[in-house]
Amino acid sequence: MKRKPIPEVEQLSAESVQLYGVLNNESDLGCVLIASSYLDYALASLLKRYFVESKLVSKLLDPPGGTVSTFAARSALAYCLGLIPKGLYRNLETIGNIRNAFAHSYLSVTLDSAEIAVFVDALIPPTLSHTIVIDNDVTHKGPQPMQLNGSNRERFNIVAVVMVNRLLVTGLSTKHLTKALKGWD
Repeated sequence: MKRKPIPEVEQLSAESVQLYGVLNNESDLGCVLIASSYLDYALASLLKRYFVESKLVSKLLDPPGGTVSTFAARSALAYCLGLIPKGLYRNLETIGNIRNAFAHSYLSVTLDSAEIAVFVDALIPPTLSHTIVIDNDVTHKGPQPMQLNGSNRERFNIVAVVMVNRLLVTGLSTKHLTKALKGWD
């Protein structure tokens, strides 16, 4: 089955508001499948934006035979190209594991199931830089991991949404690579 074409980063960014509603209203299975699919498209869109402009880009990114057509391959390539940090890459791997655990379960599982909860607990919260101002005195507390409270579902959604936002912001600020010198045309 051929997937729909890879959207531009701007389109995914505009549609991201709809994603938040879907993640909050779907079943756990729907939430995981949609979040991982959106992340997959965000990765593909980021790579498409980064690569040189060429017809070969679709050949690389489009399933089923594209060299970079899987979630795992796209995640690894984005990390190896320096487009995403290691923590985000690890979270992509973890969300891939969560998606696979749901997909390969023959019984109903939820984000609270023991086998899935282990993966949710492994999600790395984003790091935030804190600045404290007391009586006009500015104190930088430095990078701190975001506190993730709530249910497994809430924590999964928060991390997934922050990951989507990071990929989209990176994509929006990314320019195509320039082609190599001419001479072999």
